Amino acid sequence: MKKIKKMITGIIAVLIVTTPAVSCSADKSHKAGSLSIEEETTIDTTESTTTKKSTTTASGTTTSKKTTRKTSTTKKTTTAKTTETETTTTDTTEEPVTEPPTTAEPVAVPAQNYGERANIGGSEIVWLSDYDLNPQIGKERPTPVALFEDVFGGKICHVQTALKNKSSMMSAMILAGDKLDMVQYEQGTYPNGVISQQYQALDPYFRSMGLNYDIWENMEDIIDALSYKGQHYIIPYSFSNPLVLMYSKKLIRDYGLTDPYDLYKNNQWTWENFLNISQTYRTKTAKPAVRGGRFGNALVHSTGLMVVGSENGNFVNNIHHESLKNAELFMQEMGRNRLYSTASGDSFSTETLFFATESWILGTENVKNPGMDLMVVPVPKPSESDGNYTLCDFDAKMLVKNSAMGDAVATYIMCERIVASQPEYKAGAKAYATTPIQSSGGAVKSYITAEQYDALQSCTDPKITLPVFDYIWAMNDKEGVMDGLSNAYLMNGGSEADWTNLSNKYYDIINQMINEY
Repeated sequence: MKKIKKMITGIIAVLIVTTPAVSCSADKSHKAGSLSIEEETTIDTTESTTTKKSTTTASGTTTSKKTTRKTSTTKKTTTAKTTETETTTTDTTEEPVTEPPTTAEPVAVPAQNYGERANIGGSEIVWLSDYDLNPQIGKERPTPVALFEDVFGGKICHVQTALKNKSSMMSAMILAGDKLDMVQYEQGTYPNGVISQQYQALDPYFRSMGLNYDIWENMEDIIDALSYKGQHYIIPYSFSNPLVLMYSKKLIRDYGLTDPYDLYKNNQWTWENFLNISQTYRTKTAKPAVRGGRFGNALVHSTGLMVVGSENGNFVNNIHHESLKNAELFMQEMGRNRLYSTASGDSFSTETLFFATESWILGTENVKNPGMDLMVVPVPKPSESDGNYTLCDFDAKMLVKNSAMGDAVATYIMCERIVASQPEYKAGAKAYATTPIQSSGGAVKSYITAEQYDALQSCTDPKITLPVFDYIWAMNDKEGVMDGLSNAYLMNGGSEADWTNLSNKYYDIINQMINEY
């Protein structure tokens, strides 16, 4: 595996938090779903090799990432990946809480074929989060938890915290010397948390993670791109919640336009074709073609370029890169032709043809817009690009400083990757994701179609679409560089001279940001 060294320095404040509530692994008498795995499992110890018979019953995993009610939008990160379905609830009176994973129905997976087994039998991981990986009484265990418990012999002990207090509680537990092993990766934890030495590198535990096995195919470059000084603290096992363009196939047909998803499947979903469709729509309706606050940000990164990248262990300021210039000039053209709407709102509307949004809202939008035949595609790519790039969430667990459970945490990460990548889980995950969500009275609250499901899978499949991580997101962008790059020209148009002046201004600002690290 290649190692791209990241040279970063910084500081993080230590905060004081309240005492955590703790609950440990679910009672094995709890219902464990429909997956039955009966296998011969070899466990190596320093003294001898033993064989044990184990039966695992579990169901597929999904991960809730948001704090508002989400739909069953899903994804997979290779052609054989299981999806992660995001489902949460809205609480208008209290702080929202991320829900634990729900379930699907995969078939048996030969877990013994993935990874060189560490002897973790009886090991218990302490997991700090606002949601429990273990199921509530009477609920099915997520498949990764079932594999971890029944095949590998591990356990998970949950320490409860409010989402807003998680970072400060983690710092307090580390300072107090409390046992803490694993936390969820979040954008703000990297690079700052790594720089402040709140986490351990996972490199010593690669064998336990099975990183040399084909379950990690197509993930190597992404994993290396997230390394720090040659060490790997973040090992994404999947990607979720891609930013997409939502549109109505009915409107596309009504206005005689080419279906964007057909263009995408034929590798023709380019800026040029997107612009032609948008201008035709504007001519026929006198309406702007696209809206959505993160559209410009997604266009910038559709080039595959990081505004702040890294080479040879040093941050690199890419503001003068030709790819970024092209993205900004493209947004200027959209602005001059009034193709972008600044209208607010977090729902699909027929006031524009495209709505740039995170994928989790698709299910409820289907219910809100009957007969509109909604569909999604990624943000288009530059015509000269040989690949698709997207903004999305990175799904990963991190090993906490001073933890003695590195092998156990690595093994759990491998369990997540098995479920996220293997074809044995594909049919059950898709069936679960495309099952409508109903209220207690039987009314459909959310659903996605099989075609929508397949489209979302491709948006986070690294064989088709690569995620982009930009270091500027974790830096102190007090001057609003990313906001300016993403929105200024979409709203107001501009010229190449305008871009020259703005890029020169931002060049100095970005260098100042880099110098802080």
